[in-house]
Amino acid sequence: MDRNNPLYKARRMAQVMAYHILPHETLSKIYYKILIHDRLDLENPQTLNEKLQWLKLYYFPNNETAVKCTDKYQVREYICDKGLGEKLTHLLGVWENANDINWDLLPDKFVLKCTHGCAYNIICKDKQTFDKTSAIKQLNKWLREDFAAFNVELHYGKIKPRRIIAEEFLGDKLIDYKFFCFNGEPQFLYISSDLIHDRQAQIGFFDIYGNKIPLIRDDYEDIGNIEMPDCFNEMIEAAKVLSKDFPFVRVDFFKTETSFTFAELTFTPSAAMMPLNPKKYDFEWGKLLDLSAVRGEN
Repeated sequence: MDRNNPLYKARRMAQVMAYHILPHETLSKIYYKILIHDRLDLENPQTLNEKLQWLKLYYFPNNETAVKCTDKYQVREYICDKGLGEKLTHLLGVWENANDINWDLLPDKFVLKCTHGCAYNIICKDKQTFDKTSAIKQLNKWLREDFAAFNVELHYGKIKPRRIIAEEFLGDKLIDYKFFCFNGEPQFLYISSDLIHDRQAQIGFFDIYGNKIPLIRDDYEDIGNIEMPDCFNEMIEAAKVLSKDFPFVRVDFFKTETSFTFAELTFTPSAAMMPLNPKKYDFEWGKLLDLSAVRGEN
């Protein structure tokens, strides 16, 4: 993802304009048709993507806990309340403006994140050569952006205030374990080996027993298999604790050399537009997500 690419910038600008002109449902249906190549049915959603689209539009933006847990700073309080504070990455600082960052107090290596979106990350591996001026400019640009406007993920737009956090640098060889959880039950997971964004390094989808699923994402590159770590069952139990308050959430952990740490809670993976191949998994996994309670159908 080259943020300086003119086509990327033009697309982002067009998305923002469309977000402020078109109804959210209409825009969601347009994006869904473009990326999933199918009609989005919000009246009678069946697939996982469709049901997540419904939650994205009507439920998560109105759920205070979901909004809190989308915020990369506020979610830390939620993790502590669930008794898993020891799994948090060490927090080095928090600011509402990049100009306020006290660089002298930061270690030689650290990670900067904006709290109100996805892939708003900057890694510093050597503070002596780190371009602070460029980082400040980029961070403040991100702070001005409403991430909700890009893919109609309305819950991101509810995050106030927008902030920057600095966290401990965990290393170069992290593995990202993403557990898809339905009403507190992890059902399957996706594993990636890229810290910032997993579009370049897919290890793949696995069932909850650690067996690889014969499924690919058309927009990712599959790079093979992996053996589940010794802490795999512990990660599953932690995912159960962190997901039980929601009809759906993806609970993400980073596997380090010695243990695992909390990464984030993701309510709308890929903005609820995951191009799954074969598509039967979209239907099968859709059956796992019961919307009857949140839609008032019980």
